[in-house]
Amino acid sequence: MSPKVTESHKEQRRLSILNAAKEIFAKKGYEAFVMQDVIDAVDLSRGGVYSYFSNKEDLFESVLHSMNESFRDGIERLAHTDSIWQSLSNEFESFKEIEDKQDSFTAVQIEFFLINRRVPEKAAYFKNRYKYATDQFVWLFQQGVEKGEFQPRYPVEAIARYYITFNDGIHISTIFVSKQDIDYNQQIDLFLSQLAYMLGVKQK
Repeated sequence: MSPKVTESHKEQRRLSILNAAKEIFAKKGYEAFVMQDVIDAVDLSRGGVYSYFSNKEDLFESVLHSMNESFRDGIERLAHTDSIWQSLSNEFESFKEIEDKQDSFTAVQIEFFLINRRVPEKAAYFKNRYKYATDQFVWLFQQGVEKGEFQPRYPVEAIARYYITFNDGIHISTIFVSKQDIDYNQQIDLFLSQLAYMLGVKQK
């Protein structure tokens, strides 16, 4: 009789597949990735991997979902810091230390989105992803208002969309050109200045 596999162990297996898949996607790209890649990378049979994920698309979307959960946890941590604004600023300042081309997974996401942008069934998926991100930042900025840190000059939803547009745009740019080419550090400084104005950050 085979030993019973606990739910905790199943979840660990699932996470190990997701972590391996994310690295392989980042290295090979979405289109070049095949399920055999992750089967070879983890200590599971083909049937074992397919018992968790039905195909490449399912696996990739599960990686994105896992990243969404980490993103949500990060937003919650920001909300519970002594200064939401200082914590946000520190995050963007840390981006300056990331080397060119280091964030290779961004390129894979763009590849996936472009491949599926004409698939009617994906329209709701992409819309929901954008709404999810917007809602997270709206909630975070509202926490800042409640804490007395922010006095927004614009609707917080508009500010959240501005935030997402800048963040996505600057990281997409670094897929194709160097940070030096776009004057990355100055762009970050300008963005933080504008964001502080929009949010009405109270100066201490």
